[in-house]
Amino acid sequence: MYRSTAFPSSMARAATFDPSVEARVGDAIGVETRSQGANLFAGVCINLLRHPAWGRSQETYGEDPHLVGEMGAALTRGVQRHVMACVKHYAANSMENSRFWVDVRLDDRDLHDIYLPHFKRVVDEGVAAVMTSYNRVNGSFCGHHRYLIADVLKGRWGFDGFVMSDFTFGVRGPLAINAGMDLEMPQSAWFRFLPALVRRGAVSRERIDDAARRLVRAQLRFAPRGEPERYHPEAVVSPQHRELALEASARSLVLLRNEPPQPESEPVLPIDPARTRSIAVIGELAAIKNLGDLGSSRVHPPNVITVLDGIS
Repeated sequence: MYRSTAFPSSMARAATFDPSVEARVGDAIGVETRSQGANLFAGVCINLLRHPAWGRSQETYGEDPHLVGEMGAALTRGVQRHVMACVKHYAANSMENSRFWVDVRLDDRDLHDIYLPHFKRVVDEGVAAVMTSYNRVNGSFCGHHRYLIADVLKGRWGFDGFVMSDFTFGVRGPLAINAGMDLEMPQSAWFRFLPALVRRGAVSRERIDDAARRLVRAQLRFAPRGEPERYHPEAVVSPQHRELALEASARSLVLLRNEPPQPESEPVLPIDPARTRSIAVIGELAAIKNLGDLGSSRVHPPNVITVLDGIS
């Protein structure tokens, strides 16, 4: 099991309102990615948070397209000093239990004013890959959505990277290739039928060539990139990265009120250890190692300090 630095969640890092911190986090993630033999980081999640029960809510930056776009661009900028980055999930994905079949209905104005600007911002930053989402938008699955992929992303925005599907259910049939899908993940369950479809004329050789060219071009573009002297096993969960995680955590805290408990007294914060006899730590997660969900956002650092441990 790979062990990596557990940075604060994207939702917490967004509360810094500081893209420079996010770019430094991206740089550290890129170093640890490259040090462990990988060349792609598929963790630039910039969907708008519309419901707190969404399974990826902690992986995105909030509900404001501008903030989400700037923070996603900063993460991409840092990561791509070392490896390819993939932004996800394109588009209008902010639901959980119905994500495999829900049809998001919205007009073109809302689509381009609310749900797409942050994706364009990260594309303009030069992101290597875009991952489509499971859901439908106005009747079509996003992995098969010619308007979103071919017309908007690759056409209007001029995206020259590659488009990959969300895993397993992101492609519902081989003809997703005709809508602009370049790579089916995590294996070719449907795209293995492409040679036969090319022979039958259902898929053009030009579309296959374009998909292959995009994949190879991105890998060749990033192969010489990086700082080789920084890529080694000791770079993973290094003291510098742990210090950065602590800094980002502290910067993410937002103080809403700090009122004196009584008139004429001082505010509660900062706490003075010399004058404080006890501190109440309240909540079921106070003494539990809480490193996110059990899915793709989870990392396994060698040790974890809980809130209670830290205060103690």
